[in-house]
Amino acid sequence: MTVIPLHRNTPAATAGPADLTVEQVKTLLAPINPSRVQTLNRQSHLEAWDVRRWLNRVFGFGGWSDETLELVCVAEREINPGRWTVIYRAQVRLTVKTIDGRTLTAYDDAAMGDSRNQPSLGDAHDMAMKTALSQALKRCAHNLGDAFGLSLYNDGSRQAVGIWSAAHPKPADDADVPAVPDDAPVKPEPAPVVEDQAPAAEQQVQRSKQAEGGPWETSPPQQRPRAVPNQQAGPTGPSRDYLADAQAADSRERFDQIRAAAVAEGAPPEYLAKLDAVARQKEQAAQQQAPKQQQAPGKPAAKQAAPARPTVVPSGPVTPDPEADAARQQHAVALAELLAAGQALALEPSHLDDIARAETGCPAAECTVEQLTGLTADLRAAAEGAAA
Repeated sequence: MTVIPLHRNTPAATAGPADLTVEQVKTLLAPINPSRVQTLNRQSHLEAWDVRRWLNRVFGFGGWSDETLELVCVAEREINPGRWTVIYRAQVRLTVKTIDGRTLTAYDDAAMGDSRNQPSLGDAHDMAMKTALSQALKRCAHNLGDAFGLSLYNDGSRQAVGIWSAAHPKPADDADVPAVPDDAPVKPEPAPVVEDQAPAAEQQVQRSKQAEGGPWETSPPQQRPRAVPNQQAGPTGPSRDYLADAQAADSRERFDQIRAAAVAEGAPPEYLAKLDAVARQKEQAAQQQAPKQQQAPGKPAAKQAAPARPTVVPSGPVTPDPEADAARQQHAVALAELLAAGQALALEPSHLDDIARAETGCPAAECTVEQLTGLTADLRAAAEGAAA
């Protein structure tokens, strides 16, 4: 009996860039349509449903999948009676396939998601989970190029940054795309910005290093949302106008808290000297006002007891107070440790303030050293539990 061999056209077990179709490559290299780009808090982004739509368009139904590798509740706080803030961390894996079903590649990424001040605890958890999962999926997808928002990381640009691929040479009749095009100037990724609960007149923004000079020399512009305060001040400047806050301080304790926050953000000595000068001026004004307040209205000044002579405050540097300086430094260190513990959990400063208000009734910068130490210990314990 003669055996006729059976030849089967079985696909290779592995897949690579060459297995993408020409149409898929053209779609992935094309610039993003500006109508797909949304803006929130001055940040450009894509909607999660739009990312899923384009995954279907490029890879087909069943040509991709996402897998939740981790979903952890980081924090759950009742910030007011019946009002909840919940924070989740999610890690997601996006897998894409060739048109014949072989795995082409996979991407892992993670993100935080929160829901603030929600009246229902269940809704707060639901919203925070969905936000974290959606953000993680979008971060995975941007590895696939401009069709999935890669150019938005270049300062929100809608112009293509992929443009070409050495693994996919251009067609011979495509004269519009150079073999190796020049890249556009690379701009820094925008820093995350969160909305503040402060009144609009007090809101501030992280300043542009191109628009202003020394970051600690002038006050940041008003009438804009405040920048993320947990980033160390550098070329972009301080996250808040500490001089204005010091002028508005209604007590020495409040001033010390403002000064400690400036120290924690890396204020230079000359800036701290300006803060100390504000304190001296306020002390002098208070001492000059005291005799006037002691004088009873409607009575001659001669019939009043002679007020005590106000203490003369020198116009030069204040006499060092080792105990006060040590207390300020201790508070600044405790605040910095809390910020570091929050960063380990990818918590934004606004989240830390929510947690601090729930536990102590005041924002983190106004907590005592003991309160800051307790909050830091709780966050570190949460980080260790999540790692385990």
